[in-house]
Amino acid sequence: MRLIIVFLLLILCGNLRVSAAALQEKTITINLASPSDFFSLFDNTTPSKSQNSLKPEEVSAHNTINPESKFSKVVSILSLALISILSLLSLSLYRNNIIRKQNNALLQEKNSELLLAKEKAERASTARSEFLSTVSHELRTPLNAITGITHLLIEEDPKPSQLDYLNSLQFSGNYLLNYINEILEINRIESRNIEVEKIDFDVRELFTGIHQSMKEQAAKNKNEFTLQIDPDIPEMLIGDPTKLSQIFMNLINNAIKFTQQGKISVLLKLLKSENRKSTVYFEVSDTGIGIPADKQESVFESFSQGSIEINRKYGGTGLGLAIVRRLIIILGGNINLSSKIGQGTVFSFTLEFREGNIQPVTGQNFDDKDFISKRILLVEDNKINQMITKRLLEKKQMCCEIVETGEEAVIIARQNRYDLILMDVHLPGINGTIATQQIRLFDSNTPIVALTAISLLENREMLLSYGMNEVITKPFEPDNFFAIIAEYVQKESA
Repeated sequence: MRLIIVFLLLILCGNLRVSAAALQEKTITINLASPSDFFSLFDNTTPSKSQNSLKPEEVSAHNTINPESKFSKVVSILSLALISILSLLSLSLYRNNIIRKQNNALLQEKNSELLLAKEKAERASTARSEFLSTVSHELRTPLNAITGITHLLIEEDPKPSQLDYLNSLQFSGNYLLNYINEILEINRIESRNIEVEKIDFDVRELFTGIHQSMKEQAAKNKNEFTLQIDPDIPEMLIGDPTKLSQIFMNLINNAIKFTQQGKISVLLKLLKSENRKSTVYFEVSDTGIGIPADKQESVFESFSQGSIEINRKYGGTGLGLAIVRRLIIILGGNINLSSKIGQGTVFSFTLEFREGNIQPVTGQNFDDKDFISKRILLVEDNKINQMITKRLLEKKQMCCEIVETGEEAVIIARQNRYDLILMDVHLPGINGTIATQQIRLFDSNTPIVALTAISLLENREMLLSYGMNEVITKPFEPDNFFAIIAEYVQKESA
């Protein structure tokens, strides 16, 4: 546009210079006797009165200047046209500039609004995660007391009537713990604070263990519970057995809940195997109540169970299938659902694994002799947790000393030798992670095991990075608790 304007200006200037030069060569005198004489300058076809009255020599002069008059007229017309074009172009450029400024201002305003909305959403997500983390810790601490004391009372050889009450209390505690875990798990998945493991695992050992652990629960509803594993599936695969277990525990629990006096089947089938990669088909089917067609998509949504009636009759959080679908997506698959009312439901998906070579590491066997006279330092500020943990340790003939703060833990660990330190993470003063760091400055050998109601902000990898050897989540199963302690006190003895 600018080049066009410059070009037109050059033409105009050139024409004006030519016109000026032509006029300088001759001096022309034009007498305008009347207004009609002026208009006659632009009329070459009709001779005016003044022209008719001119003498022969004047007519000759008039005819001589006529070409220059034509040229002047053309230049004038072109000049007016050029000025008009330039005016229109200038107006257009001015208008476009205003529109561009308005659009830029609007875009900046929208970008600012989007940025504020993004920041607001991130703050809300962070606040929710922190809230759930806090609630988790506050719930797990008393829950640890409930399950721990219940376990101690059951081991005291109670009366049959008391045992029934204690079993009911233990069941309720485990149910509440499962509820908390599901809420935290779905929040952890949504916050993308989750990593996929790539470790070797024995497929048959994993699924046989799942089958055995769920067999008794399935039998309570008088269900037949079967497991079928394709013999062509490699013995060792590389993947995430923890998430795979979580998926199947939820799917099997769901099948057991909605199936009475029926059949529940778990199927693993090899679809393809090449270049040391195996594609495995997984399926959990039941002959339960089924899922209506219009509810089959919504059952994968958080806190959804299809209908209020189902929720009231069968209970649960409505998070199991939501967790399943998101975990399968994280592992690289997609879940499929096929169901008919009154006939049952089939959940299926496929995953690809690399074949493994390394044999899985089996846990060390131990007996109570491994614990005798071992010195344990317990760093815990909650009185009830102190009582429960100390009682559990003393029942295995271990010596337990208790301190309540991180500062005390650092001082006493410097002064004494212990076979193992159990370190709570949430402590008054310096927390357990900082206390562990300070202990590691002068003692790199004593095993330190975290005892914590683990949250989103306290993942296992983070705790280990501070120098801890292992993490025990509260509330804990006593058998798992002692298995971890035995592993480290045996190493110290060796």
